[in-house]
Amino acid sequence: MDNTTLSASDFLAPLAFTHKAGELERAMAGVFTAVVQEYQVNQLNDIYSYGVPWLGSATVVERFTKLNGLAVLRRNDGGLSDKLMSTIYANWGSMASERGLAFLQFMLDMLYPNQNKIVRLWHSIAQAGSYPLYLSESQGVRKFLTSRIRIKIDSDTDITELSELAPTLSRLVPWQIVPEVAVSIDTEDMGVQVALAGEIFQVANFSPY
Repeated sequence: MDNTTLSASDFLAPLAFTHKAGELERAMAGVFTAVVQEYQVNQLNDIYSYGVPWLGSATVVERFTKLNGLAVLRRNDGGLSDKLMSTIYANWGSMASERGLAFLQFMLDMLYPNQNKIVRLWHSIAQAGSYPLYLSESQGVRKFLTSRIRIKIDSDTDITELSELAPTLSRLVPWQIVPEVAVSIDTEDMGVQVALAGEIFQVANFSPY
């Protein structure tokens, strides 16, 4: 039992020590006591932990994670995903005005440690009229920095999960940033390469942008 979990006795203490004026009040108190003891302790504990939801049960953590539009994980990992969601939500609440690319990087490191990278995208000045086509990850004297980023995830991650989380990741960036979520692909294994503006471009895009 953790320090946020209360027993049925804790919740029933006010009722237990309150005077019952008659047989009817004693009967009603008995019924309420039985209901709490048998059915409602977990639900009451969930409500009790709403003030500090990151310390609550998996149900509370997921509820507040959804409420704030953060990543909902359902991995078969013995409860690790619940702890990840709790940590992510706790940091979301503590960072407040400092949220942005720093929080996005934090979330990526929690979800896909050593398997992610955020890259700012550049564009050729000479081809400015074709923006946002011909974006590049490499900078140069004849390029300008755009408001777009690429969230790159290694190809050995769970692609199904990534496709579900991509909209959430895209919403975590500041309003002026346009993100795309992509997975890095080893073109040597595929035997193909896709050229973009003269550079090797090895991502499969999850973003509509």
